[in-house]
Amino acid sequence: MTTTKMFCTMMLLAVSSGVAQTTAATGSVLGSVMDSNGLPVADAQVSYQLLVPPALSGGRSSSPGVAGTGTSDASGAFLLSRLPAGNYSLCVTVPASAYLDPCVWHYPVQTQVTAGTAATRTIVLTKGVFLKVRVDDPGGLLPQAVDGIWTRRKLVVGVKYGNGAYQGADNTGVDGGGRDYQLIVPAGAPFKLWLYSTDVALNDSSGAAVDTSGSLIPFQTTSGQDQMFTFTVSGPASGAH
Repeated sequence: MTTTKMFCTMMLLAVSSGVAQTTAATGSVLGSVMDSNGLPVADAQVSYQLLVPPALSGGRSSSPGVAGTGTSDASGAFLLSRLPAGNYSLCVTVPASAYLDPCVWHYPVQTQVTAGTAATRTIVLTKGVFLKVRVDDPGGLLPQAVDGIWTRRKLVVGVKYGNGAYQGADNTGVDGGGRDYQLIVPAGAPFKLWLYSTDVALNDSSGAAVDTSGSLIPFQTTSGQDQMFTFTVSGPASGAH
């Protein structure tokens, strides 16, 4: 055997050994996503993140380097593979459906992964309702692009509930006439819609001015019924430049 061939053979053996060790040091999660009636939920986006004890992560409780997403099939089944051993948190969203993400409204689902084995986990999702907020902006005073992660918010929309807890709504779209916001909220619960802006003034659907220094508009959700609000930008906020 030539020196070159011997070197290549040794490299292949080393790579194969490394792959085998990596595979042996990892495990997987074989799970399913069901609704509260026991029916499978397809196309659920199951995101995972490795939890690390604070003492090992400089005070942080999770490791952003070990994270990813899997998708459930028609039977609700999903597979998360090649995961380093450890404890994981699982969050679930279902595009275009009003299922509540346990990481938003309850607690992250947790599961333990052991090297060389497949953990099983069933995640049960509860159906909520959509909160949809339309903000007409005839004067184009708000940004003409969807809010990004680092975008300065000229208008903040969300809900307050319980003992002062808060959840923000996502800016889901922008068109020539205004902006849309959306949030999935639990059904059968009282909320207060929260609007805040130091840039624009708003009117409600009746034409009355809205307090944008932190307006709290109470509403009650009902199962199976989306909750919708419409506001109009009436001009710059008092004192805005």
